Amino acid sequence: MRGLIDLARLIAFVALFAIVTGFALFMREARSYGPDADVSAPGAVVLTGGGGRVATGVELLQSGQAGRLLISGVNPGSPPADIAAAAGAPSGLFECCVDFGLEAANTFGNAVETAAWARERGYGSILVVTSDYHMPRALLELRAAAPGLDLIAYGVPAPAPWSSTAQARRWLQEYLKYAAVFVRERAAGR
Repeated sequence: MRGLIDLARLIAFVALFAIVTGFALFMREARSYGPDADVSAPGAVVLTGGGGRVATGVELLQSGQAGRLLISGVNPGSPPADIAAAAGAPSGLFECCVDFGLEAANTFGNAVETAAWARERGYGSILVVTSDYHMPRALLELRAAAPGLDLIAYGVPAPAPWSSTAQARRWLQEYLKYAAVFVRERAAGR
């Protein structure tokens, strides 16, 4: 009986160590995806759901780092003019250079929507704009949906997980989602 208890403790310790180490590595990877003024691509995609993402996509268009923008996961009830105003976009920019993806309801859907958009336009590379904590999972999903597409991460910095309980919860939830997608992709041989 003592041997089983010791084995259970060892398994619990190893599992806890793996989770904590995995989270630390996830955090380090996420924080490495910051904005970079030296990157460009013919197109960029913004995955909706976090503050500053659409405004960052607009900045990429205005700076010439991207020629066209897809905003993936737009609520069909959101008027484009309201989105443009909230992002601080000059009038006319959305009419000429922005496409709205209305089908995606989650990151998997964003990846499918983005892959189709990039294929339709013949893009070989795109900038991917999302919050830094979301970037690792977004890239996994995008690579699965568009294996030949060159993805250039352009992370929007989010508050650190230790800044508040809400941020800690957000980062931990994203880590668990990332781990599930990572396992799924490895099991599929990708």
